[in-house]
Amino acid sequence: MSSSHAIPATKVGTLRNPDMWLVSPKYDLLLIIFSSTLLAFPHIARTLYPSTIFVDLIVTMLIGGPHLFATYTMTVMEPEFRERYPRYAKGALVLPILIVAGAMWNLTLLVTVFFFWASLHVIHQAAFIADAYRYKDPRGWRKSSRIIDYGLLLTALYPVATGKMIIGDFAAGGRTLMFPSFLKHQFIADMAWIAFIFFATAFIAKSIWEIREGRLHIPKTLHMSVASVLFFVTPMLPNLDIAFQGLNTWHSFQYLAVVLYLNRVRERKGYINSPLVKKVSRHGWSLYGLCLAFTLGAGAVFIALLSTIVGLGAFETGEAMKTLGGTVYAGQHYFAFYVVVLSFLLIHYYFDHFIFLHADTRITPEFEGR
Repeated sequence: MSSSHAIPATKVGTLRNPDMWLVSPKYDLLLIIFSSTLLAFPHIARTLYPSTIFVDLIVTMLIGGPHLFATYTMTVMEPEFRERYPRYAKGALVLPILIVAGAMWNLTLLVTVFFFWASLHVIHQAAFIADAYRYKDPRGWRKSSRIIDYGLLLTALYPVATGKMIIGDFAAGGRTLMFPSFLKHQFIADMAWIAFIFFATAFIAKSIWEIREGRLHIPKTLHMSVASVLFFVTPMLPNLDIAFQGLNTWHSFQYLAVVLYLNRVRERKGYINSPLVKKVSRHGWSLYGLCLAFTLGAGAVFIALLSTIVGLGAFETGEAMKTLGGTVYAGQHYFAFYVVVLSFLLIHYYFDHFIFLHADTRITPEFEGR
């Protein structure tokens, strides 16, 4: 992607201009931007079956799991990636070992690290998409615009969350997340609010200026607006497990849409060397089916581990849920869930930083028109 910017403005920032979209208005609006409506899915699921554990499992099976395995089609399933980055690829194998050790040593600390890394990952994906729009703008882009966009995405999630963590009111994953005692001061939350208000104001002012100058990039602005509002509102909700599963549902669906498109570009350019990846990437449902199959495989491992824990009577803490196999406690569910899911999920984060940084254009090709 070119890093050029500051070319003369021309009034092409309209919804009909194909050069402003990653794929097309229909694809972007339906699958990337306004797929944000899927945020409501976990909330609806919980009204049908009032158990956080049930929501965790259904979201993970249908969308969360498939999205994380989609990463592998661009990395470890690709022979060229393994050949060009052997140390980086093998480094991912360290994560499951650390996760199992962390779960046995201090599950609360592991969940805290996970939530912090997850927040950075979601922000990084939103910034990657914003940059993809930015680089497709035929008028170029300005560094100041990028700084403001990055600043808004980096600060929107944390004002409310920081305040809750300071007073010990940030509970997720069946436990209250840890927060360093030396940071438990109101001025830390105040700084988070000041930073967010500054960048939100700057984003609004920038957008008004872009409208007046005929430089407004409508798709990017829509994406930024939806993402920043949802980031800001999510920590306000009372049940943070359900709230963040809602954000995760949108993030995951959006990610699948991005990977599908990037794999199609890679195939057209001859960058895919795996026959399986090439075949499944030709259709959205076939890519989803492969990733769902991997998810079901991981689910079988989760069930086997959970059954072992229940049989041993370990981690019998938290709410109890009746299942066909007997009673499962929240502590048992979360231990098995995080050991299995985090082993795959943190590897997904690990590889996605490579993808989102656009470190290799053969692995993460430039977005192009249809």
